[in-house]
Amino acid sequence: MDIKKDVLQKVKVKWETAAYALLAVVVFVFAASLIAVYAVPRGTYPLIERFSKATPYPVSIVGMKNFISERELSGNMRSIRRFYEAQDFSQIGLRVDFSTEEGQKRFRIREKEVLNKMIEDAAVVEIGKKYGITITQEMAREGVRRSLDEYGNSDTVKQDLERLYGWSLSDFEEKIVLPSLYEEKLQEVFAKENEASDVAKEKIQKADQALRDGKPFREVAIEYSDGQTKEKGGELGWFQISDLTPELQKPVSIQKVGAPGSIIESALGYHIVIIEETKSEDGEMFYRLSQVFARKATFADWMTEKMKGVSIFVLSPEYRWNAEEARAEFRRQEMREFEEEVYKNTNGDALFFF
Repeated sequence: MDIKKDVLQKVKVKWETAAYALLAVVVFVFAASLIAVYAVPRGTYPLIERFSKATPYPVSIVGMKNFISERELSGNMRSIRRFYEAQDFSQIGLRVDFSTEEGQKRFRIREKEVLNKMIEDAAVVEIGKKYGITITQEMAREGVRRSLDEYGNSDTVKQDLERLYGWSLSDFEEKIVLPSLYEEKLQEVFAKENEASDVAKEKIQKADQALRDGKPFREVAIEYSDGQTKEKGGELGWFQISDLTPELQKPVSIQKVGAPGSIIESALGYHIVIIEETKSEDGEMFYRLSQVFARKATFADWMTEKMKGVSIFVLSPEYRWNAEEARAEFRRQEMREFEEEVYKNTNGDALFFF
């Protein structure tokens, strides 16, 4: 009996030892995988990068409930790559080249933009819920049906989705239609809020009153104007009428030189324009203009402010969350500088035309 008890005790010890060893291995593998995903910079070890792209670990957390995984981001980037490789851009003088070091950096910029779009799509759902907005599955399916009607034959659309992106209609519903429906509803909220409190209109009215009270135009522009011309007293330079936005063309063409015009509303905001002087060259009339400009709040501005109120984390060795701008950005200064240079000069690269 004692022998049997002793054997059972030894077996129990062995099983416990094996269990602890297995647990230690699992913990080690888990810790190693976390290091591979979150600590090793992209491009350092190709094998680790491939592993990272296949994991379900989150690259971003939105609202503490929505997780965007490396696997999802990589899947969307495969769709992006598939789209570009399915096109013949050479016919219109553009190129797509992922093989070079520079091409890979450009593709990384596109990945960052895709990540930002995925974060924004998750954020619109969170923000929508705060306003009592819920998009049901039936509403989403109806949105898909409307899109199919808009784009033409449904079979053709399905084939194009598969050919260009590797998507099914379910993917299209989840990635495109559902976020767009939430965005449409939020745009309605923004329009109502903006109509009730038009800060730009109030600002331009104060500027108009200051001009009526005799304050110099330059001083009014410096005090009230938005945009890059503010510090220059609103000076714009020389223009032809056709160069101006449509809303400004007729009022400026009949305005007197040296006298501030009435408030003009455009799609951009509110303007008070003054014609400083005119000249004629080769039969063409030119106008030297200055303006006080109050920029309207846009839906993008409103969304940025609302996203600042959503808890968003980016858990990537490549990117970090810029809370002030509500966007993911590169961690490395080298990539931020490269990105800035790329946007200054696209060099005919199709990655930055679509």
